[in-house]
Amino acid sequence: MGTKLNKVPTNERELNELLQSMFSTAKNHYDERTQCNFTGILEIIASEPNIVSAIHKLKANKGSKTAGVDNKIINDYLTKGYDEVIEEVRSSLYSYQPQKVRRVFIPKPGKSEKRPLGIPTIIDRIIQECVRNVLEPIAEAQFFEHSYGFRPMRSADMAIARIKRINWTSKCYWVVEGDIKGFFDNIDHNVMIKSLWNLGIRDKRVLSIIKQMLKAGVMGECERSELGTPQGGIISPLLANIYLNRFDQFMVGDFERKRLRKKHTTRQGELSAMRKHSGLKTCYLVRYADDWVILTDSKEDAERLKYKAKRYLKDTLKLDLSEEKTLITNVCSKSVSFLGVEIKIYNKNGELVNRVSPNKDRFARKMQALSRELFYLRKIPTWDTDRLIQNIIRVNAIMIGLIRYYSMCDQISVAVRKYAWILKYTAYKSLKRFGGQWVRANQVSNLIGLHYGHKAHIPAIKYKGMYIGVTDINFAKWVNPIGKNQAETPYTPEGRELYN
Repeated sequence: MGTKLNKVPTNERELNELLQSMFSTAKNHYDERTQCNFTGILEIIASEPNIVSAIHKLKANKGSKTAGVDNKIINDYLTKGYDEVIEEVRSSLYSYQPQKVRRVFIPKPGKSEKRPLGIPTIIDRIIQECVRNVLEPIAEAQFFEHSYGFRPMRSADMAIARIKRINWTSKCYWVVEGDIKGFFDNIDHNVMIKSLWNLGIRDKRVLSIIKQMLKAGVMGECERSELGTPQGGIISPLLANIYLNRFDQFMVGDFERKRLRKKHTTRQGELSAMRKHSGLKTCYLVRYADDWVILTDSKEDAERLKYKAKRYLKDTLKLDLSEEKTLITNVCSKSVSFLGVEIKIYNKNGELVNRVSPNKDRFARKMQALSRELFYLRKIPTWDTDRLIQNIIRVNAIMIGLIRYYSMCDQISVAVRKYAWILKYTAYKSLKRFGGQWVRANQVSNLIGLHYGHKAHIPAIKYKGMYIGVTDINFAKWVNPIGKNQAETPYTPEGRELYN
């Protein structure tokens, strides 16, 4: 069935209504296992409200201050006339030729090699955001429900909650820890276009634009890229999920998403029936971007599923599985490492208990980096108190980010105990030359929500009659991760209400 998108939105409300309609149409056909083909997409992408929305999103991104090969930043476009910018973006879309990306290399934590990062020009980033905004609802409606990376209203803690639930309810203790060799560098462009086509994106003009994005050259390296998608591109995470969605559907099609002729009251009942009365291999998949795990109930099935995944990735998606990093693990005897945390099942008084703790090496590196940030505070001149306050705010933001991310670990309090005092003392020594002193956390004027009820002393300085303190990593506490409610989505009123 074809769906021609004839109505071009003239304001933001019409654009949002159209995106919601596209999501609902794609979702209904996906649930009924029928194909819905969308055409006339380019006019929606090039519409004025979509371009304005893309510029606003890019402006809010701190990367908008980073220039591409043309040395332009977002402010160079914000100072132009409104109609001039709209016309420039629109004309670029209808005759799209991307400029080369600027390559920078960022260090990989704990490794000697560096990760390549591609930085497109601002105009190319605006166009990528325009395309991403319109294609996302079509793709979101058809993505596998237990893919959690770089998707709206989803997070890493939901993936961990899913693994814990499968361990607990389905007794699947054997895990295949998947690792794809150089995923972003080895994406096959023809396979990518075919994947977009299979999702029902049938506007050939849009497919041509995406192909041009993929083939954008790298400054000082190549005129055209024949493989891969640049890490750093706005549209890259969405394209990566579209590419690997075929892998998701293939792996879960013979069990988790398989439909039976005989209907059961619940889906859990159907899965139980398949495990008991069929020869199907139990297979639960949880994916976060290019990191994924498969959970099953025997070592033999784990080995078969690993081989199945390897063959599909190689034959269909032109990707290689890393043999040395793709492990088969029993979580009852050894920890599984996923998304920077370790999951293991312990026997406690005759009962199996699921424990999640930060990955020791990765967590240690983050604590060392945090210690360096606290040490650098003492390099600020004593007369520049305003700069000191700005740096305290920045260090606190880093610490709060770590606290929030690792709050899904029930062993977080144990993990931070090793580093808490040395970090706090380093902060105190850095602030002492500015008149720093020990102040109860509930008496400082910053981070009131976090510090409420805490009487522990933290290092702080007096600034304009207020105490501004460096928070304590010891304030980290476990928040039991909640599984994803699949009805939550930004593309329906009910989904947004549930999320709020």
